[in-house]
Amino acid sequence: MKKLLMIVAALALFISIGAGNSWSVIGLPTANFSGNAQTTATIPDTSIGSLVLVKAVISNINYLYGSTTENGANESIIGKTVTISGAARTGDNNIFSDAVITISDGSFNYFSATLSNIMFVTDGLKWYLNPTLDINNPGTLNLTNVVLNTDAIHPSQYINELQSVIGTNATLGMKMTLLITDGSFDGNSTSDIFTGLIDGTPPSADAPSGARSMGFWKTHDEERNSFINAAVTKSGGVFASANDLNYYLSMQGKKDMLKKAKQQYAALCLNAASSLPESTLLTAGEIQILQYLNPGYGTGATVGDALTEIRNSILSNANLENAKDLGDEINNRDEKNASM
Repeated sequence: MKKLLMIVAALALFISIGAGNSWSVIGLPTANFSGNAQTTATIPDTSIGSLVLVKAVISNINYLYGSTTENGANESIIGKTVTISGAARTGDNNIFSDAVITISDGSFNYFSATLSNIMFVTDGLKWYLNPTLDINNPGTLNLTNVVLNTDAIHPSQYINELQSVIGTNATLGMKMTLLITDGSFDGNSTSDIFTGLIDGTPPSADAPSGARSMGFWKTHDEERNSFINAAVTKSGGVFASANDLNYYLSMQGKKDMLKKAKQQYAALCLNAASSLPESTLLTAGEIQILQYLNPGYGTGATVGDALTEIRNSILSNANLENAKDLGDEINNRDEKNASM
């Protein structure tokens, strides 16, 4: 009977691991890492033994709005080293003390956190750390004191998105699946990291920002007329008058990219003039588009920054599609957030 119960428990664990990415929510920034993990045995009477990662690197990034496996202009973290230090055996063969996890190039730390609740379980084939990781369940999150860093030399869209999503929460989750290739997990062992995942926390539904779509402004004459003169002033010279703004806002049919950009910009100026403060922080997706217009922006960029860069693009007749896309993204942000 005892053996039967162990088999049932192992099968239940295996099913919970194998049933797709049940621990992760689609659309969150995640980082996968691969490489090897090693354990050392406990020395009698001293409780010395360790868990370390060997040649572990970030192998794949899944962004909020897509995936990449390449090192691009906004991503330098792929291929950087993942380390765990200070993970000592507690006396139990599969439990280790709190440790520090870092993602680093050796001199610059992109990511550091305290890794807690280091307890491995097995189905008899693999060893699992945090198999029930669920970013919606705080009880399964095991990374605290998270510190995230980027600079001009070390750009990382993944880190920037994590900063945007977690805010001051500084709590994330991590899981590992280890496939032993040498030795025993109870003593000295070497394992392939079958799965390694650092997972973001779920974005909460934000309170409405006050943004309204281009379609709203085209069809609500009273509201538009109440703010149109202020919107012309906000436009910084793109629109010469209320009639000029109305002309571009109400355009129908086929339009070139300059006219499309002006149409979205007209709506954005009306939003800024009415109910969307220029100090409103941009979302990670909006920042990503803004960086196509000016790569100098990062976390902390605002609606006012977007107004400036869209205006510059229109007046210089450059990067018009990105300017149009940024205006559209901001103007429809509340509708998109409500549908998440």
